[in-house]
Order: sequence, then C-alpha cells, then structure tokens
Amino acid sequence: MMEFGARSNIRRRVDVKMKAEAYYKSEHASAWQEIVTPEDVDRVIDFLLSSEKEYHSAAMFQSLKRQTLPSGHPDHQFIVGVNPGNQMGAITFGSGDHNLATVGDRESDDELFYHVAGHEAFFPEDAEIPVAFIRKAVKEFVFSGGELPRCVKWQPVA
Repeated sequence: MMEFGARSNIRRRVDVKMKAEAYYKSEHASAWQEIVTPEDVDRVIDFLLSSEKEYHSAAMFQSLKRQTLPSGHPDHQFIVGVNPGNQMGAITFGSGDHNLATVGDRESDDELFYHVAGHEAFFPEDAEIPVAFIRKAVKEFVFSGGELPRCVKWQPVA
C-alpha cells in the first residue's frame, strides 16, 4: 500500500499517434524525425528556411497512414524544397505510376533543385509556390493520411 504523500513511479502514458516522419538532417538517416502536430511541420519548414547550410534546403516526408510495399518501403515519396532567398518552394509527390510536382505562377531562371541532407532533388522550373502554400500542403498531406494535397495545383513530371 502506498503511503499518503509518497511518490508513485507509475507514469501516465499519453497516447500520441505519430502521423508521419521527416528526413531533412544527416542524422535522420537512422531515425527520422517524428511528426505529430502541425507545429512539428512548421519546425521542419522553419529549419529549412533558416539553415545556413545549402545542402539542407529540402525534406522528405513519409506518411505512416499509407500502405507499404511488399519490400516494407513506403509506397510514396513526398519531397518539399524551400528557398529562403525568395520565400518560395516546391513539392514533388510520387506514388506508383504518378509523379507530380506543384505548379507555380512563373518559370525560374535557374535550374530548380534543393538538397535533402546533401542529396540533390530536382524540380520542374515552374514548380515554385509561396512558402505559405508549402506549409499548408505539407500539413494537408500529413494530416489527411498521406493523400495528395488539394490546396495546390499539380502537374505531371516525366
């Protein structure tokens, strides 16, 4: 019997359901960052926008609500790149036969690519959209169970 005022070593378990994982730093290679809340998404985007290292300008998100392939790998690839200089970014989504990228208002004068922890990710020249839409689309992807976000326009990518 526990005495009055004695501390219990029993901890309450908080049932936190991880929605997705993100890979955007080299140290995430062995353990991706857990994404549970909208604020977690914002922290990833904020890191990318504030990173002084050029090779940390993109993140790969993996929904934990989607099916996995027989190999155990995810059935999708969702990559988000941001440019702190112009506050723009782009998203690619691949699943099965579908490879899509966001549609921006204008073509970039430069080749459009970002880096996921040092690995280059290329995007169509007209894929850049404002960062505010990037945030909204990533949250929609994460909290819809990995569905294609409807808040942005998409184009097929070869």
